[in-house]
Amino acid sequence: MNPTTTTLLTLAILAWLAQIALGYWQISRFNRAYTTLARDSAFLGVGRSVGRFAPKILIILALDEEQRVRDSILMQGLTIFAAPKKLPQLHGIKYSDIDPAAVFPQQKRHQQALASALARKD
Repeated sequence: MNPTTTTLLTLAILAWLAQIALGYWQISRFNRAYTTLARDSAFLGVGRSVGRFAPKILIILALDEEQRVRDSILMQGLTIFAAPKKLPQLHGIKYSDIDPAAVFPQQKRHQQALASALARKD
């Protein structure tokens, strides 16, 4: 192999290893946030947006025994740097009173993810 091929192959392997490490980092951050939500919740609603090339959106709602949103997670993005965020505008609202179009009036994919989370209350 010539030096150029060796350099390109080495860079490709380093990029692949970096992707694995950073992907693991993102999954572990999500798992910690999910575990925190699940610990004291009576129910969890999990939903995600659809679309092949658009940034994915994941919403998790933690409900208490009275079916009110106790806590939440929103993750969105295309890269491994997408971090879990809270949705404080939903906290304290009764499960049956949440309207995805009212919460996210201009964001269709957010509405899809929230509607999916409301439909998949486990």
